[in-house]
Amino acid sequence: MSGYERADGTDERTGRGVEDGELYLGDAIHFFLSAKRSAGRSDRTIDEYRKKLDLFQRWMAARLAGAGNTSYIDAATGEDPEDALAVDAPYIDMGADDIEVYVVHLKERGLSDTSRKSHLAVLTSFFKTVSRRLKVPDPTEDLDEVRFHQRAPKRSYLTKREAEMLLSPIATQAAQDTNVVIVATGETGSVKVRRKRAKARALAARDHAAFSAMIYAGLRIEETTALTLEDLSFVRGEEEVRVARGKGNKERIVPMSPKLRKSLRRYLKVRAELTPSGEEAPLPHLFLNEKGGRVTENTLRRRLYKWVRTSTIKKTDIKPHDLRRTFGTWYLQETPGQVRELAELMGHSDLSQVMKYALSDEKRARAGIAKL
Repeated sequence: MSGYERADGTDERTGRGVEDGELYLGDAIHFFLSAKRSAGRSDRTIDEYRKKLDLFQRWMAARLAGAGNTSYIDAATGEDPEDALAVDAPYIDMGADDIEVYVVHLKERGLSDTSRKSHLAVLTSFFKTVSRRLKVPDPTEDLDEVRFHQRAPKRSYLTKREAEMLLSPIATQAAQDTNVVIVATGETGSVKVRRKRAKARALAARDHAAFSAMIYAGLRIEETTALTLEDLSFVRGEEEVRVARGKGNKERIVPMSPKLRKSLRRYLKVRAELTPSGEEAPLPHLFLNEKGGRVTENTLRRRLYKWVRTSTIKKTDIKPHDLRRTFGTWYLQETPGQVRELAELMGHSDLSQVMKYALSDEKRARAGIAKL
């Protein structure tokens, strides 16, 4: 009996009879997600898989129902497929032509080439995994190559000048004197203004340290928010950041650069300003929000976009992951050819994942072409 089968042998989602041994798309998706979760994929990745595959499942069920397949008539109501809400389809009924039509359907819905490429990548991974593990056909094997319009790649890292333009004003606010009160009426007003300034200073110091962890240690944003106080070591000659909850639950150690060390120490001096009592936070998390709890990824994203807007950087489309890419690019600029070492520092098991950092160095590319 499948996970959706009633006691009378019908599928609770559609009312259809469940044939012994017949694999439905919904069950295959459930198997795929379970397999990826067991393999260590993050909750966010699993959720992205689920959204894309659920969309495909509903589209596929509606497509087959509209094709006049009488097996999709609602067994409980006897409604015609055109009127019934089809939510699932037998896995065996899918072919390469369905996937090709689906990609066109996504384009008609207004999805960009990048989004459609992402959807197709998830479908390809899904079918290959299910085919290999459950010994069923893989419709993508007969799929013709789907070509997407390829735009010239945008530079996805910061130059050292841009990094300075981003971090410098944050550092200025993080170092402000909270005792300087511009407007305050009475002692109570002065205290409130000082507290407000102290919190703003602490938030700026936090932002500077968090962004520095991405730029100078190559941390992902989720790895940054997951850092604890115990993950930092300031022992002389052994300064390092431990990423205990990296992608795929892999642990790694990244040496702490002098700039990151300075930024972290400044933040730790004012970290208590982010706790309600103004005392040292009992929580182990390194980066706190203004209420003393663990800062979220969305908060750091919003803060980054705010600082970018107020800066003089011309490259305004900066994303948190661009800061991590900056670390990879700078590392290979300073140590050409050290791809394996970079892969270990950034938590990549596949060397091809870090080759893009070697190829993104515009200065070296121009210098190489000049010698031709």
